[in-house]
Amino acid sequence: MKKSLIFSCLLSFFCLVSCETDSLSVQTYGTVSGMVIDGETYSPIKGAIVTTTPASVSTLTDINGHFSIQKLKEGEVAVSIRKNEYISNSLTVAIYENENTYLDFLIFKDYKSVGNISIFDPVPGNGAVDQPFAIALKWKMEGNKANVLIAYNIYIFESNSTVQNLLGENVDLQEVTTSGLKASTTYFWYVVAKYEGAKVAFSPTWSFKTRE
Repeated sequence: MKKSLIFSCLLSFFCLVSCETDSLSVQTYGTVSGMVIDGETYSPIKGAIVTTTPASVSTLTDINGHFSIQKLKEGEVAVSIRKNEYISNSLTVAIYENENTYLDFLIFKDYKSVGNISIFDPVPGNGAVDQPFAIALKWKMEGNKANVLIAYNIYIFESNSTVQNLLGENVDLQEVTTSGLKASTTYFWYVVAKYEGAKVAFSPTWSFKTRE
């Protein structure tokens, strides 16, 4: 009886340790840093707002246009730059464990005065899986202070491909459809907002994967 009791206690202990170990998901982190530059004069821009998606802390560029965001989860992160009188911009970068990902951002003056536009909230959601071979891609936009008509160009490309296909040009709705997609394939897509032919905002690059 005593040996049986000891065995039961040991078994319970190991099960407890195992459960605790399984419940602790190991997170790995990296850093992103860079410099925000005026796209025409190539001078550093002070006081630009830098944010990430998935969300983390936001920061401002210093007097030399530099920024750094610590402790980002490993994986793909969209880095967005916003500054008054400039066109907002976003770029998707890869974050690696215990490494710093460095990038230079070019942003351009908003001569059209359409506002600091943001393109966000994609449908399907970023990273969605098991998607059909014909799909409607949707997004939201805000920041259009001039209340002018914005047109969109939509680009899509397959994983491991450098060929970007123009899915829609000068689309006035925040939606475009595509069909004939390949099975079990990851697709990337992004949206460019335009006003009177000039680019005024870029979305992050989003992804989805089709069903088998």
